[in-house]
Amino acid sequence: MIQDIEKVIRSRKSIRTYSNIPIEPAVKQQVLDFMQANSVGLFGNKVDFYWIDGSSDKYKDIKLGTYGVISGTNSFMTGKITDSDKNFEDFGFCLEKLILYCANLNIGTCWLGGTYNKSAFADSVELKDGEIIPAVIPIGYFGTKKRTIDKMFRRFAGSDNRKPFDELFFLQSFSEPLSEKEKSAYSFFLEMIRLAPSASNKQPWRVILVDNVFHFYLKRTPNYNSKLLQSDLQLVDMGIAMSHFELALSEKKVEHKWSSQNPGLETEELTEYIASCKIF
Repeated sequence: MIQDIEKVIRSRKSIRTYSNIPIEPAVKQQVLDFMQANSVGLFGNKVDFYWIDGSSDKYKDIKLGTYGVISGTNSFMTGKITDSDKNFEDFGFCLEKLILYCANLNIGTCWLGGTYNKSAFADSVELKDGEIIPAVIPIGYFGTKKRTIDKMFRRFAGSDNRKPFDELFFLQSFSEPLSEKEKSAYSFFLEMIRLAPSASNKQPWRVILVDNVFHFYLKRTPNYNSKLLQSDLQLVDMGIAMSHFELALSEKKVEHKWSSQNPGLETEELTEYIASCKIF
């Protein structure tokens, strides 16, 4: 279980410099158990998770490179998915839950969507035709020193900046902000979405509340080249956002149900419907 989801979400940061201290076997087993118990997403897609220990003999002939972005650890988590509807969303949903569980154990992580040796990681999980690795996660204990590259990435991505509430969440349509009544009732859950990590900190999620249903939309970033990365990272981002929402609702014991029935609302340019969550 993840305890105090708000505290975990607010405290979790991307770590690129690690301590070189191995994770204890008992702690690693906790992560592995959580990994296996939380491998199916909201829409039924299964993520085949892997813990890759680059120091073990099993991977001794595979160079798990991250182009200098990551130092102080040679352990990684990743998962592979098949080509199916909502597969990227479910990947993001499951892996973010795992990352937050690690944060709850004071273990550092960092989403890597492109800065890693894709062929090496494909070999490490014996990737087959029709299977995809959308992202890789280094894992380890926090290093004591921040390198220049840590500061550069945070500054370049604007990782400490978040879009304002009224730019992300709406009532009835994209032209109407939430009223004070809805903000008062739902601000905690929506704030957990607002704090979610995303590729290049683009924060592509938009949510429209109609009656008691939250409709999730993806506002695509122009010229964001998913084909180059071989993964649709902005759909992964949507899964991350939905993971935060789901964890917050579950912690507060709010009865709810997810679906993917498009409500047919008028959308803005580059915006597409993803999923809905009904609150009871």
